[in-house]
Amino acid sequence: MNKRWILYSIIAALVLTVLGLFFFDQPIAAFVQRAGGRESAFLNNATTFLEWVSGFPIARYFLTYVLLGMGAILFAWKSARAAAWMLLFIGSAQFVTRLTVAILKEVFHRLRPFEVIAAGNWDWKFFGDHGSSFPSGHSAHFWGLFFPLAFLFPRYRVPFLIIPLFIAVARVGVNDHWCSDVICSIAIAALVTLLFIWLFRMKPAQGAKASGY
Repeated sequence: MNKRWILYSIIAALVLTVLGLFFFDQPIAAFVQRAGGRESAFLNNATTFLEWVSGFPIARYFLTYVLLGMGAILFAWKSARAAAWMLLFIGSAQFVTRLTVAILKEVFHRLRPFEVIAAGNWDWKFFGDHGSSFPSGHSAHFWGLFFPLAFLFPRYRVPFLIIPLFIAVARVGVNDHWCSDVICSIAIAALVTLLFIWLFRMKPAQGAKASGY
């Protein structure tokens, strides 16, 4: 995945976020409610497993600390500095993505779909005095890893896509998030990745087969 396709991802995600806010969010949440998605053992258990693997029970930014810490340690060896820069690039992009989303949650205070359904009021509740739905933190966490990894190792972009795509579907599929929540986080992750590609002057990893994607 090159810079051009990351830019396309930003534009597409922003357009879909707006469409979701005004057209798709409520119908999809209503469908999930009717289908009993919130009780899905598979979606809930798989999400919990991925949280555990990512160190969520230890700390929200545990994986970021590991990436940045390993990058800093590898700088001690000149032969490992290329790998160190890659780790710092991935960790920095993911950290800023997550931090940006955390700040925006406190700006928008959007209620989650299951909270709106429980209240019996299908007003979209985009702004309020409480709520933490928009954008999605889980989506930001995993898409914040996907874009840097897909840029560095473009030939593996499809396998890298599996987990963030699953998380996006799972968070909507249990009515913890609206569609626009997870898609907005995709836009933020892509934008932050593009910023850090420029700041770090990153290029695909040596030996990675570049492609048009």
